[in-house]
Amino acid sequence: MKVCMVSDQVFPAVGGEGIVTQNLCIRLSQRGHKVIILTSRVPHPPKIKDIEVIRFPAFSIPQKGYFATALWYQISSILKKRKIQIVHVNLPTFLGWQSFLAARKLDIPRIAGFHVQVGNVIPYDLPPFSFLKKLVELWFSYFYGLADFLISPSNLGKKILSRYLSGKVEVISNGVDLGIFNLDAVSLKEGKRFREKFRLKDSPFLLYVGRLSREKNVGYLLKIMQILTKKNFPVKLLIVGEGELKVLLQKKTFSMSLDKKVIFAGYLPERELLCAYKEADIFILPSLFELQSMVVVEAMAMGKPILVGRSSQSAACEMVKEGVNGYTFDLRDPLDAAEKVESILSNFSLKESMQKASLRIARDHDIQISISKVEDIYRRLL
Repeated sequence: MKVCMVSDQVFPAVGGEGIVTQNLCIRLSQRGHKVIILTSRVPHPPKIKDIEVIRFPAFSIPQKGYFATALWYQISSILKKRKIQIVHVNLPTFLGWQSFLAARKLDIPRIAGFHVQVGNVIPYDLPPFSFLKKLVELWFSYFYGLADFLISPSNLGKKILSRYLSGKVEVISNGVDLGIFNLDAVSLKEGKRFREKFRLKDSPFLLYVGRLSREKNVGYLLKIMQILTKKNFPVKLLIVGEGELKVLLQKKTFSMSLDKKVIFAGYLPERELLCAYKEADIFILPSLFELQSMVVVEAMAMGKPILVGRSSQSAACEMVKEGVNGYTFDLRDPLDAAEKVESILSNFSLKESMQKASLRIARDHDIQISISKVEDIYRRLL
């Protein structure tokens, strides 16, 4: 098949959606499909083999990435010249919209992936922002209505998308590359070196991976750590990621006298990220908005018990089998999470059984399974 993928934020990837789109492009190409990607023009782009990358002029929004400004007739010319059979858009941006318009004029089947919620765009609940949220909701309704088929990574996403295109939504996990994320990926020597670098020594630690932004609710982790510290429970917190709230969170850490318990690792390259997953005792996510959470899937593939905050807008909870591979916790009472941390770390057999359960569940999210399901949708639309 000849597939055109569309995303403003790939090669290099920005955020979870960028990673998902890149993975899809690479694996479709490996399976023999002709893949082109429409994306933003960025400084110092990486070289990509076997995938044609077409870049358009773009503007940058701090902490959000680049956004392209191509028009439908430019895209239409590209689609016709390359005899594209499927157009797959993963972000409801101007580039995605113009790509859908071009595909519709050429009668090319259109697929939309669901990777951003209204709460990711407008994370505030104060009255001045409610109007903006309604505008974003109207835009989503129009944009996703342009697609012939929608793909959601979770049941929560399917429920949301059903408001826009009833009956044509399928749940397909974003998937995880089990060839990369597995317990054999990190040696004992690498793990020891990682612990030394981040002053973890032999201490058990909780791990958070993700953006340091409002919708991720990372500040809540400091409240949990404050309770555990007051109880003299021996555990640290490693925060992996960057974002607009990093400085504020670091200041709060000092003001709460947690600077010896909470470590900000910043962005980690793949090898060190694997070490973080391997060495961590529990993966914890307090996020308010998630359409799946790739980091939770990655953590499970590395055999971690998982703790996920309960939010009506977080599909990460769907990954938790309560008491089997982890727990969900209250986002209004940090004591609930603190007690669950204690229960896991104080019970070796419970921790071990949760580790094994996470590994089993992660196999259902093998990226090769996800790619096969996407291919099947393409074939149905042709």
